Amino acid sequence: MAGKRVTMAEVAKEAGVSIKTVSNAINGVGNVLPKTQKKVDAAVAKLGYRIDTAARYLKTRRHQTIGFAISGFDSPFYTQLLEGVIDEATAKGYTVTISTYNQLKGGAEELIREAPYSNADGWIVYASHPLSNEGEVLEGDYPIVQCGNYTAFGKADLITLDNRGSYRETTQLLIDRGCRRIAALCAPEGITRDTYHRQDAVRGAAVIDRLEGYIDALRGNGLPVDWSLIPNGRRWTMAGGASAVNDLLAAGEGDRPDAILCYNDSAALGALYQLQLRGVSVPGDVQVIGFDNIAESRYSSPSLTTVDPMWKDYAKLCVTRLLARINGDDSPYATIALHPRLVERDSTRR
Repeated sequence: MAGKRVTMAEVAKEAGVSIKTVSNAINGVGNVLPKTQKKVDAAVAKLGYRIDTAARYLKTRRHQTIGFAISGFDSPFYTQLLEGVIDEATAKGYTVTISTYNQLKGGAEELIREAPYSNADGWIVYASHPLSNEGEVLEGDYPIVQCGNYTAFGKADLITLDNRGSYRETTQLLIDRGCRRIAALCAPEGITRDTYHRQDAVRGAAVIDRLEGYIDALRGNGLPVDWSLIPNGRRWTMAGGASAVNDLLAAGEGDRPDAILCYNDSAALGALYQLQLRGVSVPGDVQVIGFDNIAESRYSSPSLTTVDPMWKDYAKLCVTRLLARINGDDSPYATIALHPRLVERDSTRR
């Protein structure tokens, strides 16, 4: 026989708060203090409280489902972000429907247009390209939270990273440790000395902020921007990182880099492999830093120093903002930029 269903009142008693506070904490509404949220979450877990979704739908006409959309599963960080979204949504009593939009002719914009007709109360959309027409597709009442590196034009909440600041700090760290020829992999196609300042050359470049942070640090220390150290047009894959390193090593001994910043961990792992294949010591001859802190970065040889975007916190913020909009928050749309942290391992010298 099934056990007695735990009630919200019992959760409130266990947490030492009111039933209304439990409701707000579970539904992601109201101004619930972090310490109170933790008490409620602990009580829910301890008592095994389960939300009656059928009863809730009859009352609210909501599906208790949110959508999460990405271009595809071509990058490991998508999996980390997805896991964080599912964990946070589940804790709030929501299920998650997942969709990719690479196969759609209209990409993310087509998905956003169709989102109101889905069985989801709102969507988190990771935009892999800039939205056209100044984000016109975001106009309307249906809850959408955009995340990624592109502007939402003030028409939706945007969760992003301080890419420029984090790359400025990471480059500065290498400079402070004596590096003077720091390479950056893999710049967007078309970015060169001659096109860098042209808007049409950098429009739609997801990593332009990281490149600008790198350049900020070089110029701030009186170092030249050597465009031979910024190979472009490679994909952010292990093969792309290995290919870029091949080109860098083709230069004479004195023109080789003493450090390599990679735009993601996949490219960094490819760079590590190729450097060691060519007999270059890491970190003795060349230091390497990645970005994303994927699981594989811990187990490379040497283990990879990387920039950690803290995807769990990122995902939690995405879900929190979406649930607030679903529950009627009509405050002005906000852009929130999280600041990543550096995780030092063995591919850099301390």
